[in-house]
Amino acid sequence: MLPSTMLIVAGVLALVATVLAFIYIVPEERREKMGSFGKFLHDTCNFKYLMVEKILQALYIFSTAAVILFGVLMLFRTEYNYWTDSRIWMGGYGLLIIILGPIAIRLSYELMMMAILLLKNVIAINRKLPDKPGSAGGDVFAVPDMQELRQRREAAPSAQETAPRHAYCRVCGTELVNGVCPKCPPQYCKLCGTQLVNGICPKCSAPTDSTPPQA
Repeated sequence: MLPSTMLIVAGVLALVATVLAFIYIVPEERREKMGSFGKFLHDTCNFKYLMVEKILQALYIFSTAAVILFGVLMLFRTEYNYWTDSRIWMGGYGLLIIILGPIAIRLSYELMMMAILLLKNVIAINRKLPDKPGSAGGDVFAVPDMQELRQRREAAPSAQETAPRHAYCRVCGTELVNGVCPKCPPQYCKLCGTQLVNGICPKCSAPTDSTPPQA
């Protein structure tokens, strides 16, 4: 079979496999009916876990160990110098590799991990939101519903406004009942004779009190 024919056959079979995967594997409602391997395929096709994080961690450990071991081996290496007709110890280069190599590798992998850590924070925020029909669920690429967050933020002040407000007496600190302290004797405005509410006249707003005016 020619390579071009093999490529066409592979493309057709891959197209059929894609259609079957979208029918039998990708839908969320089919996950509970699957076995362990089927759930693994479902989570893989729906990107419910990240492979790149573990791969980068393994590559980081491998690269760091390789650089350090290479530097250690350089401590026992000598090279022949044709100009001086002698051998030069390469341990200085080995020490530089042991010290600077892991630092350079660490910085490069931290830059790559920044995007992954940002994505993980988005995943954590998304999983804390209440699960609703049609939501992305455990999809690692799902983002929070900003419309829902905006509605929550707008509803918070209204809830605070509807909450009962408590007022207290300026003299003894007792909670007022209908604007009047149940413990302190009633006080009246010097100007109009109206009973004060928490030390203030409800009519003329005068913060003065005295006995009611005599007729």
